[in-house]
Amino acid sequence: MKTITFKLFIMAIPVIMMACNSSQNRNKDNKNASTTMNNDSVSKSAVLTENNNDQNKDQDFIKEAANGGLMEVELGKYAQEHAMSPRVKNFGAMMVRDHMKANDELKSIAARKNINVPSTIDDKHRETMSDIQKKTGADFDKEYMKEMVDDHEKDVDKFKKHAENGVDPDLKAFASKTLPMLLMHQDSAKNIREAIKK
Repeated sequence: MKTITFKLFIMAIPVIMMACNSSQNRNKDNKNASTTMNNDSVSKSAVLTENNNDQNKDQDFIKEAANGGLMEVELGKYAQEHAMSPRVKNFGAMMVRDHMKANDELKSIAARKNINVPSTIDDKHRETMSDIQKKTGADFDKEYMKEMVDDHEKDVDKFKKHAENGVDPDLKAFASKTLPMLLMHQDSAKNIREAIKK
């Protein structure tokens, strides 16, 4: 009887060892599956973060372009009524015409993308407008043209960057298409500013 029990015990050892190894392999497989799932989650999270950053880049561009365009239209209207120099008045008219057209195009693109476009000027641009509108006569002309040179330098830089590095193809195309107009405005503003300094 002892011999049979001993033989059964000896035969059971490999079965017990296989069962233990199977349990260890399952734990390894579970750890590998868990690691793979975590890596997949991290990858998906990184893609979502990148997509959000890309969307934010487009939204920031729209917001900045819209605020700048709205200010240029409002200041252009004001310049048409309050500037002394006919060249400054004409420049104001050009700002109204060109930036209203660009603003409308930007609104149309943004609407197709379900992105909100500011319809009123933000506080920063409103403050700039207010400072310029406090001036009168030749002082207004000089301050307005100085702001137009400075503002268009920033606009040109912003639109160039978005045309090259933007995410949304329609917004990149808009930035590329609008850039020549902004460069022309910048040159015109510089020439007028130099002429009225004298």
